[in-house]
Amino acid sequence: MPPRKITEIEAVRVLLERGARPLEPFPGTQRPWRSQCLRCGQVNSPRYNDIVSKGGGACKGACRSRKIAGRLRHDATRAAATMRANGWLPLDPYPGAAKPWRSRCAQCAAVVVKRFSHVRNGRAGCTRCTGRGMDPETAAALMASAGLTPLAPYPGQQLRPWLARCLNCGHLSTPTLASVRLRGHQCWACRATPFPTRRRLDEQQAVACMLTNGLEPLDPYPGRSDAPWKSRCVTCDSQMTAVPGALPGHHRGCPYCAQQDISPAEPGYLYLAVHDELQVLGWGVAHQGRPRLHPARRAWRCLARWHVSAAQDAWALARHFKQQVRAEGSPPAPQADAAPPVAWAQTVLLRHLPGSQAVCLIEEFAGPADLLR
Repeated sequence: MPPRKITEIEAVRVLLERGARPLEPFPGTQRPWRSQCLRCGQVNSPRYNDIVSKGGGACKGACRSRKIAGRLRHDATRAAATMRANGWLPLDPYPGAAKPWRSRCAQCAAVVVKRFSHVRNGRAGCTRCTGRGMDPETAAALMASAGLTPLAPYPGQQLRPWLARCLNCGHLSTPTLASVRLRGHQCWACRATPFPTRRRLDEQQAVACMLTNGLEPLDPYPGRSDAPWKSRCVTCDSQMTAVPGALPGHHRGCPYCAQQDISPAEPGYLYLAVHDELQVLGWGVAHQGRPRLHPARRAWRCLARWHVSAAQDAWALARHFKQQVRAEGSPPAPQADAAPPVAWAQTVLLRHLPGSQAVCLIEEFAGPADLLR
């Protein structure tokens, strides 16, 4: 049986009941119908089917805004009641179901940013009460007890890198609080990290591992594959303390003569570069006296530099800067000539992060920059 046809008299009656009067003849149930709101006087073009079948209003202007505000006030009351029922005391006005909402735990009085949607769906637990969360003061004290001085505010999560300076050697690193809690002191430079003993080697295996990676032991075997072992590089004759259980590593055995562009012990700098044509901001690490724009073979213009005594410190600064950029929601810039598109890891579009803002961001934790014109 075909659906009943709506007459113009019925449609006008429905529109008047919804608080609007038609300004043109009835066009049909699925087409826009020009009308005027009797409350605020705004001219709209609602569809009859949207008004009747979907429950939409005849006015999408000021009247709709007042209706939405009324529903939000109602939702805010229910949301606050739900938060209190789950042990949270809201400290700010209700921002919306999926947005951060600063609240206080009723049990431990910790101030935590929660989301109402998480609490409503059963994820209402307090990480401080369960021991998984940590306040910035306690986190800084834990880093200090492990011989590390934080150089940036606590990132808020134990699995996020945290820029810090080693109290033993003075170099920079970006350990996570979780790794510091699990393994103690974390520093790439002084090799004081107690690596896990998941790879156990006897003396014969440890010596073979060192020789395979171009290192000659200078002291007796310490008895553990995760302990530093004084050795000499057979290529460049440099002395170092390598860990057999951690070899070969990203630079094989010796970081000084490794076949790579950057030597961690030589002076270097962190740089910012701009591609004016693509409107992309990039960053990287290079040695002093050996410019290395990022990426290679492209029209990049160096914007600023931060010189350090060792390139490994510049790496730590670059990792910390990258973490801050990605935490703000800025994705890497895609390569213009790649098919399919591939993103540059150490880049961001200038419309997301202008060059001057990036310089100020790095200067907060790395000090003044050498600006290049």
